[in-house]
Amino acid sequence: MPNLKLSDKVGLEVDVQLSEDSALAKYAKDLKNFKLPDLKLTPLQNVTLDQIPVKSLTTGIVFDQPIGLGIGGEMKIGAGVSGSLKLFSSKDKQLFGGDVFANPVPINANQLYVGVGLGAKVSAELTHKTGDLGFGFSPGSQIALNTFRLFEKSTSGKFPTAVDALKQSVVGFVIPGDLEDLEKMAPNTIATVEGSGSLKFSGNFNVLSVVNPLAVVNLPDPMGSLTLTSAGSLKFGASFEISGAYQIRVQKIDKDKVRLGYYKKRGTEFDVKLSGGAGLSLGAGQFDVLEVLLKAISSNPKVDLEELKKGGLSPDQIDAIKKVVEAGISRKLELALGFELTSQQTSEAAFLFELQLRKLDQAARQAVHDALDGDLSGFGNGVDKLPAGVSLVRSILTEIQTQKHALKLNLLGIFNFISISTLILKGRVMFEQSTGELVITDTATATRIAASTLNFAADAEKLRRVLAESVLLTVAYQCSRLVAHQPKLKVFQSCFELHTKTDRTVLKNNLDVIEALGLMKKAEKNSLVASGTQFGRTTFYAETNYDDAVADNLFLVKGASRSQEEYERAGRAALAALVQPGEEDDFRRLPATNDKLWKEMSAQGQPNFRFIPQLKQLNAARLRAVATDYTVIKWWAEAMATMSERLAELRQFLKDNPNVDPGNKSFVALRKNLAKSLKDVAKNTKSEFGDPWGLVAMDQVSGGKSGVRTVLMGPTLALSRDRP
Repeated sequence: MPNLKLSDKVGLEVDVQLSEDSALAKYAKDLKNFKLPDLKLTPLQNVTLDQIPVKSLTTGIVFDQPIGLGIGGEMKIGAGVSGSLKLFSSKDKQLFGGDVFANPVPINANQLYVGVGLGAKVSAELTHKTGDLGFGFSPGSQIALNTFRLFEKSTSGKFPTAVDALKQSVVGFVIPGDLEDLEKMAPNTIATVEGSGSLKFSGNFNVLSVVNPLAVVNLPDPMGSLTLTSAGSLKFGASFEISGAYQIRVQKIDKDKVRLGYYKKRGTEFDVKLSGGAGLSLGAGQFDVLEVLLKAISSNPKVDLEELKKGGLSPDQIDAIKKVVEAGISRKLELALGFELTSQQTSEAAFLFELQLRKLDQAARQAVHDALDGDLSGFGNGVDKLPAGVSLVRSILTEIQTQKHALKLNLLGIFNFISISTLILKGRVMFEQSTGELVITDTATATRIAASTLNFAADAEKLRRVLAESVLLTVAYQCSRLVAHQPKLKVFQSCFELHTKTDRTVLKNNLDVIEALGLMKKAEKNSLVASGTQFGRTTFYAETNYDDAVADNLFLVKGASRSQEEYERAGRAALAALVQPGEEDDFRRLPATNDKLWKEMSAQGQPNFRFIPQLKQLNAARLRAVATDYTVIKWWAEAMATMSERLAELRQFLKDNPNVDPGNKSFVALRKNLAKSLKDVAKNTKSEFGDPWGLVAMDQVSGGKSGVRTVLMGPTLALSRDRP
């Protein structure tokens, strides 16, 4: 049997006999000696483990020379201090308690853990071939291997001596390179490997879809009935790879049961991408992708599919649609997986499986072997078709198949074309690169929003402008009742921000939006802002939605139109909520919070702002900022008030003439007046309406009754707040 020596600071040696199949004998054949430079072994030989002060059993582990690790030397333990030994008691409360890998293991009274750790470097030539000891970690990276052995009182009511516990911990050191290593683990032992690399997974997924029906200008004034669904899903298969710092944790529950978990390192970023070039699987047939798409958005997909088949879409057009859908879903899943990996509410594993060792068949054993190498593909999506003997405890993949990660499909022009098949035939399918949102729109609008760098991709800024004007057009049409649709169908207004570097100011500005929408208290916001100085690369997304009742309330009160003054108050309130006291630009609050000043500004007009006493103190740049706010609020309030008047007239006419002929001259005239007002709105839409101010202003008008969803994600935080 292999022999290993433990030596202390004075040179005393203790022999440890390793079994032939122990991890150290199997993977570290050249290892002969553990030097424990901070310990004296003699006093530990006759004292039970529970009588040893915790700090007295804490030391580094020194190696005289580098040690190869793995069947083929895939890793190397460096010479010098490359290991550690530590005793954990109930005073520590838990293993991994202050750790960056979460899901702590409690330490109860009368329980002690001895932790043995080794540091190693992965070979730069590692190829991740079958049999490699790699765990998915990157070639050349530094990793840590730790084993935590539980000790409790024996039947005689005593703990083992400290030296015996140390021997058992070394003999039972686990390197979970294969299923056999898990089978040989002692019950209640925990083994971890930590490093940076890539985890792979694949399976079949459902992504919920949200339809955003929108109107556009320069098309026939809409009338008819939309055949859309608001609760569909896209079904597909995919293979993904996530890269970053992670821990693989193996916990032996009993002789036959093992928990296998994968944990993201807190405070670090992960890259998520489609692995290889496999992409998504949406079906092999020519029209399969269209069928998947229509099932998600059409309430009569068979009819729409037949119309598309008759419409003469070319194979190239169908292939282009497939590529766009794949690109959109891929980006959406990257964001969703990134959020779930980062979420501070997720103190558990990203993936956690329970293995019943005796029930594993050959396919399951291979899946476990691959999983220990960082490839979880053999477990499917963790929900369907799990191998024999494998059960799911937790998976972030189940979290991404929820409403909070739904894929939005913006149907720009559906109010005008009415038919989804007509919109596809006469338009283009595109995607927004930042959010993954899909856009199906008419050709003219597609030209307006097309990105110059990537075919079928929408330019984020151009799309934001078009969506902003379309939201105003659509809520008006929604209120007009000219287009019939399902009661649950809603119109969405959204904004998205990506920050490569996020300081406190940027974070606060995003959190201000969440607070302004009533989803966060000031104390919580201030606490989050004070939690750091730099927050890394962050994304912020906010959306509001309007059903029929809320759309009515945006324009009408008991059938009567709203005044321009009401809209101005809402616009000013939104500005005051987003620009707060003490901020660098809090001078912008002057007209937002002072009714008298606002009236004087309205009376004097912009050219005379510099003569108004309360604005004289502002320099030229600040005065221009105030003037811009004034212009945007006035434009929006006037546009909303005009649409309100037109809608009140139209709704009253329809109430008085419920069975009116669509060709009735008075009815046609009212529709033309509304269409003209809407086109004027679209023509003059300010880009600021696509900013958070536009969201908050519309929400103010609704009385806080719009549906709201916000997501803020970065390496150290992940917030998701909703108002149903």
